[in-house]
Amino acid sequence: MARSHIAAFNRFRYDLVYLFTNCSYVAEAMGAPLQYSEDEPANCEVPIINSKEDLDKIHVAEKNDGKFPVYYEALDILNKEIADQVFLSVCFSGPVSTAATLRGVEDFARDTYANPELCHSLLRMSTDSCKNLIREIIAHGAIPIILEPIASGSLFSAKMFKQFAFPYIKELIDLSHELGSAVPLHICGKTHKIVDLMTDTGSDIISIDKCDLGIAREKVAGRAVILGNIDPADELLFGAKESIFDICRQSIETMKGYTPGFILATGCETSNKVPFENIQYMMDAVRTYGVYEYNEGV
Repeated sequence: MARSHIAAFNRFRYDLVYLFTNCSYVAEAMGAPLQYSEDEPANCEVPIINSKEDLDKIHVAEKNDGKFPVYYEALDILNKEIADQVFLSVCFSGPVSTAATLRGVEDFARDTYANPELCHSLLRMSTDSCKNLIREIIAHGAIPIILEPIASGSLFSAKMFKQFAFPYIKELIDLSHELGSAVPLHICGKTHKIVDLMTDTGSDIISIDKCDLGIAREKVAGRAVILGNIDPADELLFGAKESIFDICRQSIETMKGYTPGFILATGCETSNKVPFENIQYMMDAVRTYGVYEYNEGV
């Protein structure tokens, strides 16, 4: 893992090394079996929790459970070789997405109405597991990044987010701050109806996907850095050089003057099918337009 990130950093020279393998590795550390394949992220095909009686099949993950130590080993290597040049981070699925993996996404969503007690039991165990991971990430000199694809506004209403996501995410952010670390929060999909609630968690960096930057700017209102939201498919996978430069320039212009700051990035994970030259075009666009006193004729 570390060697691949070192190679990528040396090629593109971006600002953050971002360790992440799949959305289910916290659930795996809690006892859920994952299916591994050669070219796709591991996933939990058969949920381990079918009822409240199954809760004894899982446990709160401790710091060395599952694949957690793989990340620590990678961080040790990265700290020795490139940490003086770039920020290090580890991304992991937060309480909602981990709980939904354990239960199954459709059943978890249904349980928010039919069996909220089970949801909260899973959320409690998932939160405590994430806390144990966060402590080790920060101890290894990296930034914890909370990923919540299932808490997306595409699936959760603002009311559901307040009840089932907000309090548990806030616990993780509060812990990170207590340990002296900033913490970004990324939620996939449509977030324009919950981006203000995302900010209310206290996250230092709000990472957005399908959310208009103008709306995000208005609702975050200077309370956090905004990160996003170049489409990794429409723009990076299929875009030409000119369109990549243009969308990057438009995003930077939209966020001009925003404080505490704007970080141009993709809105979600970049496919392994994206041509390297398209990634380079994005990096070149940022270096061309990323300082606001740029030559508009470039």
